[in-house]
Amino acid sequence: MRGYVWVRTGRALAVVAVAGVVAVCAQQLKQLQEPLVFDVASVKPTPPDERRGIVHPVEARGYEVLGAPLRAIMTVAYTVTDRQISGGPEWVNSDRWNIEAKAERRGTTDELHDALARLLEDRFKLKLRHEKRELPCYILTVDKKGPKMAQHDATDTAHEPIDGRFENGELHQTGQNVPMSYFAFFLSRGLDRNVIDRTGLTDRYDVDYHYLPNLPNGGRGADGGPLMVNGQPIAMDGPDIFTALREQLGLRLEKGTGPVDFLVIEHVEKPSEN
Repeated sequence: MRGYVWVRTGRALAVVAVAGVVAVCAQQLKQLQEPLVFDVASVKPTPPDERRGIVHPVEARGYEVLGAPLRAIMTVAYTVTDRQISGGPEWVNSDRWNIEAKAERRGTTDELHDALARLLEDRFKLKLRHEKRELPCYILTVDKKGPKMAQHDATDTAHEPIDGRFENGELHQTGQNVPMSYFAFFLSRGLDRNVIDRTGLTDRYDVDYHYLPNLPNGGRGADGGPLMVNGQPIAMDGPDIFTALREQLGLRLEKGTGPVDFLVIEHVEKPSEN
């Protein structure tokens, strides 16, 4: 009798456990299907004493914006460079804003971008027109020896923005969980033309590379000596960005032409404080 009861109880527990797993999976599927929404969101003019100008994600749940103009915030929300935005009144470039936006659940990079874009469209009554223009650009492909980047865990949706720091006189940049589409956008921000991703890589990667950036006056100061960053002289003999990508990441960056997305501001309004 005890054995019978034990088996029945075990089955009941198993059924309950399976039901719990199904419920969790259903909730996760629902979250994946529903767009990420910021449950808490405030948009305010930046106080005059705020000197910073930053836009960065917070714990993969939202964004903190301090002292950034709308144009700069748009580059993050729509993953475009400043040169890809046109139109709008002058205050789009000059007025600075503080934004706190947070969702209940964590989101992917794309979900956070989409949520920030919807927030701007709601609070600033922002309306855009998209245009494709065939322009000179850089084409990002995989080098003939193959990629040298570590693949990131596909189940990990957390991400951090690509971070840069000067180390041993060179610019050292690292990032985790980076899709190639976003990496192309990131590279576009530091180059004189946009980068188009044609690597064909659909996974996400951890990137770690260093190079000598192009500097004014050949990296020399007014006195003829080397420029200093955080007390360190800028290196004069490091690899350029093209060599660094090829040798350290297994990626190739070459000049070409391709379609570039442009955003034209057709309508925008200053938001009321909230």
